Amino acid sequence: MRTFGILLVSGLAIASAGATQDPAREGLLGTRTRRPQPIGRNVRAQPGDYSPLAIGNLWIYKGSGVYSGTFLTLEITKTQAFQGAAYFLLHGLPQQDYWLREDAEGSVLQYDPNQAIEKLWWAFNSPLGQQYSTDLPGTCCRVAKVASRGAEYNGPLGTFDSALQISYPGVFQVGIIQETFLPGVGLALRSQATGGPSYGSWELIYARVGGVSVDSAPELSFGIALDNAIYTVNTMPPVSPATAAPLLTARLRLRNTAQPITLNFPSGQSFDFTITNDKGAIVYHWSDGQAFTTIFRTETFGPGEKDFVIQLRLNGPDKAPLPAGKYVAEGWLTSMGAKVFDASAPFQVVWLY
Repeated sequence: MRTFGILLVSGLAIASAGATQDPAREGLLGTRTRRPQPIGRNVRAQPGDYSPLAIGNLWIYKGSGVYSGTFLTLEITKTQAFQGAAYFLLHGLPQQDYWLREDAEGSVLQYDPNQAIEKLWWAFNSPLGQQYSTDLPGTCCRVAKVASRGAEYNGPLGTFDSALQISYPGVFQVGIIQETFLPGVGLALRSQATGGPSYGSWELIYARVGGVSVDSAPELSFGIALDNAIYTVNTMPPVSPATAAPLLTARLRLRNTAQPITLNFPSGQSFDFTITNDKGAIVYHWSDGQAFTTIFRTETFGPGEKDFVIQLRLNGPDKAPLPAGKYVAEGWLTSMGAKVFDASAPFQVVWLY
């Protein structure tokens, strides 16, 4: 098996391209000993901070009261222009999906394509204590007011003293009572009456906003990320055969925010990496041709994150670029025993003529 030139670096930003670890749970790169904190803690939020709208943003809520034992996942899935303005599709609310945008005043508006009109949901910069009309689904009286912009909030994501609270006056039997928003993160808590003496609430336990993850529960995970899903071989002159093959960068990440774990390695090698074609043949093996010390070692890891980054040109055994087709990149820790930390991601090679 041939040997490729390998560049090992740390803290390199790579787009997720599929892994056994849920890509949605990717967070900040590099070693981290505590979870990242939401933007704007102890800082007055700017317009739009309380409801970040961007494709890929995701929020997971845990229910309590009548919603106990259930979860609610909200996600921004795509964007589209209506009447010259860009809106983002919020998916996951039980009623339906909604098109939302933020205006220059920091308010969140919903666009109804059937009626071609906008409806106000949240007026974050409304004068404190002044009521305004809202069409937010789930309200009983269509009345809301900003109750505080410096409220204290203590929840699964931590303790904050810069939360914004919106209350909904007039609720009797059914309807949203109060919502709490964290700047830079979004809705953190919604409390509502659900009929008679019953109540329910949704509280944020995980968010991915702007590519940064904020979570609450301890976790142990291992994943792989590639810098592309499709790699293009450029064969058009004057491209040199030595550089015709595209570069692939892969990152293996061990993440542990739970109790420290102990890993036993039979050598100085910590990880390995292969690329397999659609026929099941290994076309690249990172450790081939490399030498490692044979000393047994034990490592204790966590809490934190550790990355292993590999960069290589997608050449075949004949030194020519890999043929067009589908491939799978796989990486794992070479700890003793079975592959307990193992992840894979598919990618494709196409040729440009």
